[in-house]
Amino acid sequence: MHACRTLLDRGRQPAILSRGYRAEGSDGNDEAKVIACRLPHVPHVQDPNRLRGGLTVAASADFYVLDDGFQHLPLGRDADVVLVDATDPFGGGACPPGGRLREPVRALARADLVVLTRADLVSRDDLGAAMRRIRAVTPAPLAMVRFAPSCAEDLAGQEVLVACGIGNPRQFACTVRRMGAQVQKTRVFRDHHAYTAADAEALAGAGLPVVVTEKDAVKLERLWPGTVPLHVVAIELEWMDGAEHFHALLDRLCASPR
Repeated sequence: MHACRTLLDRGRQPAILSRGYRAEGSDGNDEAKVIACRLPHVPHVQDPNRLRGGLTVAASADFYVLDDGFQHLPLGRDADVVLVDATDPFGGGACPPGGRLREPVRALARADLVVLTRADLVSRDDLGAAMRRIRAVTPAPLAMVRFAPSCAEDLAGQEVLVACGIGNPRQFACTVRRMGAQVQKTRVFRDHHAYTAADAEALAGAGLPVVVTEKDAVKLERLWPGTVPLHVVAIELEWMDGAEHFHALLDRLCASPR
């Protein structure tokens, strides 16, 4: 979304191509709904065949932004931006079953830019160790970002229940605490969980204001019984270092003949 906003500011018309997520017990549309709310004028095509999906919007788009496209090797690309979570940069150091990496760390050699996310949540030593390991396998420039949370309601001092169905639930609970809330209970669902009316009733039945992510809210809000408040935390990206590398990359791409 940040890349698309930046391209829109430059007068370009991006389209987002994503695989579309499907798993048992999931409706797979949470991220698409958030993107539609945030970027209503940016086409978002969900198709496992990214080429086929891209062709459906080829007449109106002059940039394709792939969500989670680093491993989609059949499709040519002009640039790869890889995000590395600074709180767990190397996923156990191996691919499954020994770790959580989708590819070996050496695959970062294909990157044009590596961005360490959540860089504000780790020590200087841990951040330095991650940067050294990344620089050992890729000449790509490094940047660092943090995720800045916001909520329509002031959470400071409130006793709340935190609920989420995302890939990193522990960090979301930490975020809510940093916003000043007193987290009394947590309820973690699997990533992309398809909420039911029973889920909503159970969460509200705890008697505490419930705090969720945007991904959860787009599915929970229509089911919410209204007996307790449902607070939504939105996240924005803020550059800590290396923003110039990202903008230089887009400068190069925007200047390239198509």
